[in-house]
Amino acid sequence: MGDNLLEISLARFLTRCGMTVQEIGIPYMDKRYQAAELALLEKTCNEMGTPLPKITEKPDNYNQIQRIQELHPDLVITGMAHANPLEARGISTKWSVEFTFAQIHGFGNTRDILELVTRPLRRNNNLKDLGWEKLVKEEAKV
Repeated sequence: MGDNLLEISLARFLTRCGMTVQEIGIPYMDKRYQAAELALLEKTCNEMGTPLPKITEKPDNYNQIQRIQELHPDLVITGMAHANPLEARGISTKWSVEFTFAQIHGFGNTRDILELVTRPLRRNNNLKDLGWEKLVKEEAKV
């Protein structure tokens, strides 16, 4: 669920790191300017043996949330408005705006990107020991 126009390059990077990116929600995509990045994403997916993510321009948030609920991914990178409702339903999230303001540009900062992505996964894993899963109700579906 994107909002920073880094979605395609971020998906490519995460695919290269071994993640399976199921969907890219992007607010606006001009294929004239993003053609090279789209081609590199496709090439990366082919090399890594993963399916090409579904790209949804100007996503309908209701339908996208329904797909997230069905897929139940390990992590959703989303805007702040959707993070808390998804977290309340047991879906780990990361605020997309953090990628905008983080110093992640260039090869020297790849560790910082991975730190941003894995932080919520590690946090929720640590909370399991405290009974966090009992606080999240399975009936509370989106």
